[in-house]
Amino acid sequence: MTPPERANTYAAVDLGSNSFHLLVSRREHGQLRVIDQIKEMVRLGGGLDHQGRLDSETTDRAHACLARFGQRLRGIPDDNIRAVGTQTFRRLRNVNAFLMVAETALGCSIDIIGGREEARLIYLGVSQGVSGHEGRRLVIDIGGGSTELIIGEGLVPIEMESVQYGCVSMTRRFFSNGKITTKQWHEAISSVLADLQELRIRYQQAGWQKTVGSSGTIKAVASICEQQGWSERGITPVSLKRLIRAMIEFGTIDKVKLTGLSERRHPVLIGGLVVLAACFEAFELRHMEVSPFALREGLLHDLLGRLEHRDPRDSTVAAFKKRYSVDPNQADRVKTCALKACEQIANDMFLRPVHRDLLGWAADLHEIGLGVSHSHFQKHSAYLIEHSDMPGFSTQEQLFLAALISNHRRAIGSGYTESLPTRLHEPLRVTLFCLRFASVLCRSREDSAVPAFTLAAQDRSFTIRFSEKWATKHPLTVADLEGEVEMLKKIGLRLKFSLSPTTKTA
Repeated sequence: MTPPERANTYAAVDLGSNSFHLLVSRREHGQLRVIDQIKEMVRLGGGLDHQGRLDSETTDRAHACLARFGQRLRGIPDDNIRAVGTQTFRRLRNVNAFLMVAETALGCSIDIIGGREEARLIYLGVSQGVSGHEGRRLVIDIGGGSTELIIGEGLVPIEMESVQYGCVSMTRRFFSNGKITTKQWHEAISSVLADLQELRIRYQQAGWQKTVGSSGTIKAVASICEQQGWSERGITPVSLKRLIRAMIEFGTIDKVKLTGLSERRHPVLIGGLVVLAACFEAFELRHMEVSPFALREGLLHDLLGRLEHRDPRDSTVAAFKKRYSVDPNQADRVKTCALKACEQIANDMFLRPVHRDLLGWAADLHEIGLGVSHSHFQKHSAYLIEHSDMPGFSTQEQLFLAALISNHRRAIGSGYTESLPTRLHEPLRVTLFCLRFASVLCRSREDSAVPAFTLAAQDRSFTIRFSEKWATKHPLTVADLEGEVEMLKKIGLRLKFSLSPTTKTA
């Protein structure tokens, strides 16, 4: 049994392009209290080439850091930990091979999240530390490989965007020679401003009353400006211009010496400063407050929401069902049947609650492609799932849903597991059986045609028991199930039937 103090301990791991963060909190009197923090400048993005390959030195540094984090995470329940990878993980060429070693070192799974999901979590984290919830705020977070910009009100984001500029990527692209010249500065900031133009119009139409910055770059800039006496609190256009002028006067990155600038932030400050200055100019900012909170705090609060049945993924699925006019009766029928099958074999097949949840959401969404075409609608459904922004879902979760839905009827693709990390291959195989089985039983779209059944599993063999009377009245369904026997053999599963005079659902 997990000790009470461990059961109430939660951890968030933020694996950014510049730094890796571990935050451990304990829940006391309904509040999260930070009990430990670890930050290491891994500079993952700095070791990535244009083809998405990570050099061996950076790989070793990342794995060593994760092993240290893994030691601190030992003893914390798996369900109380959430680890995410951001921009550099999204760009890794062979990400599943990297994850296999990384997850072993860390001792838990790592979710790769998209840019807008990263933005949502950042906003959630920053909002926890903002006093009051009046008016709209613009939140800007400059990471190592990307920058997230969010307009929100209270705890609800309204506009979210992720642009592919960060302190590491900008430093590598425009200041790789170590020099800081006026020409290099103007080339760098012009590049960012060009990409911000379309976003600027949309965001100014939405409007905001307060600007809040988060991340290491913004905290470093605020610290420098305050300690130099250029601003009393936060960041202003005047203090920013004085810092830019000072950086250019130094001439090279190595010569930069500023009170308030840490040794760890020093090599990539210039790239982050370019992005920040472009945001001030594009959005005509007059003052930026600085938040101590960011993605990792958002992860913790999102994790608590999931554990307390306030899962944003439920809202996302409900919105998709409405948007694509899903037949609610059929979706519920298939979901009920698939989950009933899953519950009877979950323990024997080592399925976790998250796998059950993914199966349920796949059943909810398996027909959204009917809005595109009835022919091969499962492929259209899978495409929409894989390529849409789905708040709350990680990249791997969307790929898992897409693989389930794409293969829930007709032929199963030979490479149906290829896009997923190895740890998800077996759960996908078993939940795919459950969804295909439910789809066959619910084909007639009538509740009365769905039989009672019992299901048993041993190794990769499933035995289904039906009422003989039902089987006699539903020859088409029985024929479809017999076809499933051959189809499931192709993915290493065996299916057998057993008929009895009467059958009660387990």
